[in-house]
Amino acid sequence: MKKLIILDFDGTLVDTLTDVALCFNEALRQTGYPQHPLEAFAGFVGGNLETVVSRMLPPDRCTTDDIDRVKTCYRELYLSSSKPNTKPYPGMMDLLQELKRRGYALAVNSNKGQVLLDNMVDKMFPPHFFDAVVGYQENRPSKPDPDGVRRICDSCHLPMEQAVYVGDGASDIATAANVGIPCVFVLWGQGTEQDRTDSRVYRCVQTPEELQALLTKEDW
Repeated sequence: MKKLIILDFDGTLVDTLTDVALCFNEALRQTGYPQHPLEAFAGFVGGNLETVVSRMLPPDRCTTDDIDRVKTCYRELYLSSSKPNTKPYPGMMDLLQELKRRGYALAVNSNKGQVLLDNMVDKMFPPHFFDAVVGYQENRPSKPDPDGVRRICDSCHLPMEQAVYVGDGASDIATAANVGIPCVFVLWGQGTEQDRTDSRVYRCVQTPEELQALLTKEDW
């Protein structure tokens, strides 16, 4: 039986895409790079911040310095933004509360910066709602490195074998594969068809209700 549910944040637990896209476009404008239609950002996000920025820059203007300029500006804009469009996906709070009621440990693993992630979790969820929240810090590797999952298991005092990973992108699939735990892929995020058909995905789900049924009734 699985006892620890590890969730990706952006695109899995919380719908952040609109505010992320708006802040990226403003960062691109301020630093002198072309902006993009909001719908294009679903294809940019996923992975660490450097990777995301590299996808939206023109090929001839994608040096380390270019990426750093946009990244620094974006971080400042996103941190100060009120993020009015950001909220948990419909049905996710009910799912999480039911999992807690049944005694599951809940954790978040994200490539969002740790301080920012902590602030957003504190604003959108009750105090101490999650048993562990692990974001990106410059002194440790980002997803898909298994470091975050190992930290979560240690913090929750549960073995890796009792964990399942829930995500919406390629980095989530790879993270779960790198530690040898099942990856449940949610279809409401920003994943691609290639991600959905990845042989390393244990199961795809279309709704939080379907995810709840899988997590609570599946014979692992």
